[in-house]
Amino acid sequence: MNSKTAARSILGKLSITLALLMISCLALGQSNKKPESAPAAPSASKRAPAAQRPAPPANRGPAQNSAQGRPNNASNTTHGPNAAHGAPAGSNGAGGANSARGMNNARGPNGAAGANAAHGANNARGAKAAGGANADRGMNNTRGANTAGGANAGHALNASRTTTAAHRGPPTTTREIKTRSGASVQASYKGGHVRTIQAHNMKIEHSAHGQRRIETVHNGRRVVSMGGRRGYMERPYLNRGGRTYVQRTYYVGGRSYVYAYRTYYYGGAPYYGYAPAYYYQPVYYGWAYNPWPAPAYYRWGYYNDPWYGNYNYYYQPYPAYPSASPWLTDYILSENLRAAYEASLAGKASPLRAPFNQSEDLTASLWSSDSLIAGNLSAAYGAALYMSAGKESGSASQAQLSPEVKQALAEEVKQQIAADKSSAETSQQAASKGDELPPALDPKRRIFVASSNLDVTTTDGTECQLSQGDVIERASDAADADNNVEMVVKSAKKDDCSAGTHAGVATSDLQEMHNHFRELIDAGMKSLAEKSGKDGLPAAPDTSTKAGEVPAPAPDGNVDSELQQQQKDADQTEAEVPQQDSGGE
Repeated sequence: MNSKTAARSILGKLSITLALLMISCLALGQSNKKPESAPAAPSASKRAPAAQRPAPPANRGPAQNSAQGRPNNASNTTHGPNAAHGAPAGSNGAGGANSARGMNNARGPNGAAGANAAHGANNARGAKAAGGANADRGMNNTRGANTAGGANAGHALNASRTTTAAHRGPPTTTREIKTRSGASVQASYKGGHVRTIQAHNMKIEHSAHGQRRIETVHNGRRVVSMGGRRGYMERPYLNRGGRTYVQRTYYVGGRSYVYAYRTYYYGGAPYYGYAPAYYYQPVYYGWAYNPWPAPAYYRWGYYNDPWYGNYNYYYQPYPAYPSASPWLTDYILSENLRAAYEASLAGKASPLRAPFNQSEDLTASLWSSDSLIAGNLSAAYGAALYMSAGKESGSASQAQLSPEVKQALAEEVKQQIAADKSSAETSQQAASKGDELPPALDPKRRIFVASSNLDVTTTDGTECQLSQGDVIERASDAADADNNVEMVVKSAKKDDCSAGTHAGVATSDLQEMHNHFRELIDAGMKSLAEKSGKDGLPAAPDTSTKAGEVPAPAPDGNVDSELQQQQKDADQTEAEVPQQDSGGE
């Protein structure tokens, strides 16, 4: 009896052992089997998409088009993962096309609201989380099916790089608000903060970096303020040859100046172009276009200026000039950077100037990485001078304006000199012929220098800023339905969009840049004429002038007071609008 019991016990133990062995074998086989691809968890270091550029104001073209674009058709109402190009939560975007291996990805969540990416664009192997843009670089991978609102692979939009329709930032919420005074205003919020306020005849914009822009339209006049008593007043000027012209009186740094602009349309969108008040003699343009007899060694007078100390990590002038175009290139860049520096000081203390003119060698010798020595030198020689000695050498190598970028800009200058020579040889301005291709879209013109602060949304949905003096290249010739084109940043200052960034930019903003480019070329040509044969520059031929496209308008005298009143009105409006989004409560 005992032997039978023992046998049964042994058999039971053997059965358990065999069962355990089988389970172990099955588990080992499963562990060796390659799992299905699952969406990678979003990198903790990868920032969430920042807000898109604020809804461009109503006017930046001729009387209707603002200095920062046109109304943003995509910015009103909640623009969340399922908006505009999205799909209901839990489904893939736009056209419902699933990712190559995702199929709404059973093995991983489809972003914050279940929709594939911020605008319904499909991922290559599944969706990214938290409202992020698609794939590793924020665009549809080559393995992902493209949807109606998505960008194609690589850094190109739709492969051909001819649209910026996918350049959309994070959600924008627009709310109707009744102010204490009984007025009704619309406020748009991004990231929980107010970005635009639209009142009856006033629009207030806040950039991602906090700069404020105000625009008002009243009695046919448009007043645009950029803070710190900086801005302009625009009004009708004259009609000539079937063309309508407006004039702008700018007020910057306590000084007023005025320019005229020709208005026209292209593709149904309004534009305006700089209308010079005079031209030089064709022979002078020829002198500026062609090589000089010998290189000119010219010393600029700004080496000890605070603005140069602030930006000399980014920009340095040429050591010599074989012709006028590189000299004018340095003139354009330095004037833009000077203005950028002054704009950054708006409302702050006056900049500290160098106490005396030091040589460049002495200035460079002052630099030290030792914080104690640096503090003593800064106190002894003045912060402006000392900082000009060495401005973050690590950043300098990364942000420095390269010779290639400056050469590309110099070629644009040379091309404009040739165009001005041709205009000077034409006795009469041609009459309007309907649609006119703006320089902003001219295939022969691709390099632009930013003439103001500008928020742009990159191809991965994040937001960055361009500031005056940054250099960009238009990467497509055809504008999308919103009159945006793709651009790539060629060179930018350390706190701005990094070089190589692809983003969308409004054609009206490119036109603003080109207008300012032409204005600075004219100012530079005037400076060259005045310095002819001096300071190491060669003597120029006939520098007399002749009538330009239109006579020079007279500046308006009340722009400063208009800008001050506009600032007060905007302050009052903003005081009655919640600066943080309450979620509709």
